[in-house]
Amino acid sequence: MQFAVNDGPFAGKDGNLLTARHIRERLEKEIRTNISLRVSPTNVPSMFDVEARGEMQISVLVEQMRREGYEVLISRPEVIFKEGDDGKLLEPIEKLFLEIPQSSMGGILENLSNRKAEITSMDHNGEIIVIEAIIPTRGLIGFESEMINQTRGMGIISHSFHEYGSSRGELNTHPQGSLVSVESGEATAYALDTIQQRGKCFIAPSDKIYAGMVVGKNAREKDLPVNPCRVKKLTNMRSQGDGKGILLEPPMILNLERAIETITDDEYVEATPNHLRLRKKILDEHERRRAEKKLKTSAQLTTA
Repeated sequence: MQFAVNDGPFAGKDGNLLTARHIRERLEKEIRTNISLRVSPTNVPSMFDVEARGEMQISVLVEQMRREGYEVLISRPEVIFKEGDDGKLLEPIEKLFLEIPQSSMGGILENLSNRKAEITSMDHNGEIIVIEAIIPTRGLIGFESEMINQTRGMGIISHSFHEYGSSRGELNTHPQGSLVSVESGEATAYALDTIQQRGKCFIAPSDKIYAGMVVGKNAREKDLPVNPCRVKKLTNMRSQGDGKGILLEPPMILNLERAIETITDDEYVEATPNHLRLRKKILDEHERRRAEKKLKTSAQLTTA
């Protein structure tokens, strides 16, 4: 995962340890006692690569840094690839064990298929299905949370490292896009009432918002720009909806581990002592679109 300096509009409002020097010194202090952690610089002076034995280990480190007064941006976890003796790309593969209710079997098998898992064994024990599978470590990122939701908390999961195997290619682990704010200000109930029809919200009325911040999960595949700060226009005309209350669903509260699993490759988790926010790496919408066009163009030229 990558650790970067918080360059968002709210930087410095919660913590007092913000600079690259502070983050580098804290990471160097950690690797003196944590031998399973590796820290290396990148081409960007304000960014560091951190390698560990799993996303949980890095989540514990980030939580400790938050409590010490640090503000930091964290990227989505990436597995460590290796090159085989024959020059082929190898990735870590895990052995997965599941116990799920029979009623949830269809959704779980579809989810495993999207993550390039190979079912090796399936046994019926009454209403409980016991599944053994081989799955890329990449496919396990975020799977546990989805499995708990699909089985309504009745599923049991465990996994262990199996081997380094051939790369499985691209995985469809994020079928949903993000709801991205295009305005800065305070969220309003009037705006969230419309946004919640598009997907699941992460924010509540009166929360501070800035442009480029991820405020929810879209029900569809692509990202959707929204304005959570929009207010109702005041006129001297009475409408049919006057006097009716707005019913908002409770926002989805994300802990640090769930937030890390939720973000995509072009997003960060902004971890501060008092807040966890999701944001795009490029906050400006127009610059983000130009960067996406350049990426698509370069990908097409590479394919050609």
